[in-house]
Amino acid sequence: MTPDTAQRAVIAAEPTASGVIIGAPGTGKTRTLIDRIVHLLDAEALRPEQVLALTPNRQAATALRDRIGVRIGQATPGPLARSLGSFAFQLVRGAMVREGAEPPALLTGADQDRIIAELLSGDAEDGRIAWPDALSPSVRASKGFRSELRAFLAECTEIGVDAAELRASGNEVWAATAEFLVEYRAVLDALRSAHRDAADLLSEASTILHTAETAALGPLAPLRVVLIDDAQELTRGGIAVVTALRSRGIAVLAFGDPDISSGSFRGASPELFAQLAGVLGEVHVLDGPHRQRPALTALTRTVTQAIGVSGRVEHRRAPVPVTAEEVEAGVSTFVAPSPYEELDRIAGVMREWHLSDGIRWDRMAVIAHDTRQVTTLETELAAREIPTRAAGVQRPLGSEGIVRDIVGIVRLALTPVQERTSEALEEALRTPFGGMDAIGLRRLRARLRHVELEQGGSTPARELLRRAMANPADLTLIDAPESRTAERFALVIEALARGAAAGETIHDLLWRVWDQARAVDGRRLQIAWREISLLPTGAETARSLDALVSLFDAAKRFVERTPNEKPEVFVRDILDSEVPEDSLSTPDRPGKVTLLTPATALGTEFDAVVVAGVQDGIWPNVRLRGGLLQTWRLPDAIQAARTGTLIEPPGALDRRRAALHDELRLFVRAVSRARDRL
Repeated sequence: MTPDTAQRAVIAAEPTASGVIIGAPGTGKTRTLIDRIVHLLDAEALRPEQVLALTPNRQAATALRDRIGVRIGQATPGPLARSLGSFAFQLVRGAMVREGAEPPALLTGADQDRIIAELLSGDAEDGRIAWPDALSPSVRASKGFRSELRAFLAECTEIGVDAAELRASGNEVWAATAEFLVEYRAVLDALRSAHRDAADLLSEASTILHTAETAALGPLAPLRVVLIDDAQELTRGGIAVVTALRSRGIAVLAFGDPDISSGSFRGASPELFAQLAGVLGEVHVLDGPHRQRPALTALTRTVTQAIGVSGRVEHRRAPVPVTAEEVEAGVSTFVAPSPYEELDRIAGVMREWHLSDGIRWDRMAVIAHDTRQVTTLETELAAREIPTRAAGVQRPLGSEGIVRDIVGIVRLALTPVQERTSEALEEALRTPFGGMDAIGLRRLRARLRHVELEQGGSTPARELLRRAMANPADLTLIDAPESRTAERFALVIEALARGAAAGETIHDLLWRVWDQARAVDGRRLQIAWREISLLPTGAETARSLDALVSLFDAAKRFVERTPNEKPEVFVRDILDSEVPEDSLSTPDRPGKVTLLTPATALGTEFDAVVVAGVQDGIWPNVRLRGGLLQTWRLPDAIQAARTGTLIEPPGALDRRRAALHDELRLFVRAVSRARDRL
């Protein structure tokens, strides 16, 4: 891409320049950000520690860090691209360490969900909080209610609302939530280490930036220029951090497009992006399309025009005229009479693109509205011999069968021998790590029973198996493949128990299970699975390997954050959690079609894209969000109370219209990922 005039003006601006760079999809915002960093380090002779790029999430930061790394020709003391959460955590941690306090631990969504679930369960038993009748115990026990409660607590942190203000609001739902907020904060204060969730980190980081001396910022003290990619995803907490950076005289350039924002469920909105523009002052517009062919650019602009005008819209351009031949070559639609015919059509189109047009599998993507559809597409397209990988699909680690298998084996080893049930042992033996199937298990029980009868005993087969697994030497008396497999697994359980007693971490225990696992043919399981995962039909095995990699990453973080915590805590957290601790995402692999949701498609582009499931009830989904706790009303209501003004809340029709516009933004993001075919 050759930079155009508008891009060159941003790249070559003075190092002290601040502002917002706004542009439609494909106008080169991220490329301009990278070129700006190269210019600052080369032409302006800034040191790497004086420049930092921030992104909304860790995945985007990793991708941006790699792109910057190959462009600059010098060593850096640390990464030049980080997530906003990582930046805030470093600020807060540094401040607490300098004060002599214990460094904070990050409170993940899964941790928060467990604390909230325990508090709600305790409240259901003793009825301490007077919840309205509409929020019955069964409602409060649901995953959806806990999810809304987490969002409500984050909103309270971002706008600085305390329990007293909630009680004084006159809203019985918020009054009850105020009592819960008091208990929740008390639990966090009572934890052995200081915990902060994402909203807390942003709030404290902005305070530190406003008040701390320069020398007190530690490694961040030399910082002079901050560049923010995908700034349309910033929440109120993110805007507060940007405001604090500007108050210290640090130049901030924010790149974004409010027409592809997907953060409304987290509090991001076009109105906040307009507020960001007000904080940073100057606005630059990039309007030269660099990604898509003309027919796709015209489609993207046409859909964008249907989005309601909210915030900054000076980057919108009218669709360019295109011929019918250009449209036909770039854009096609298909209305399927059934879901299975839709899947057949998707597979057929992608196979045609690959075989007839020479488009590589890894240059194609399928974008669906939500993770449930992505999971279905992953299975169905693999059955139709389309190699796929699901990118960035968030799901709890404990929902993966292979994760439950390996963590369940560790839990079994941590259980005293006399308390291990035959059912749990049989379940562990039937896992890939136990190495036995149902037929082999039946044969083993029969052989144990025959030996028992020959010796004149009458012990049931299940009890015999339990005893044999507790005393592996008994299995050596039986010369059969099943007994040798069971003996090997029993020795692994023994080694795990000894390791746990000796103080091994959960990461060490999990590695013992994985390292000792053997496939049916006797090879190490990791070798056999790697070979299978590379086959066209190995999508399920590849997904299991990805889940295990994420599990070991989670175990490593657990050990680093809480080195003195027992393995039992991690086991319980993984098996009981209903919220993803982190993004369980499939790594990049050549030769695979990428499956995405609009949220995970941020910052990506492909030669050819299929947008699946574009139908009423799925896309757009105009179901109103945040209804149980009325979170959507909180900012305006609190502002009205603080200023003494009357703010009329939007009606149901206005809220549905806003939801439709959010869905259109997701759709624009999806169609704008395609360079050549859609």
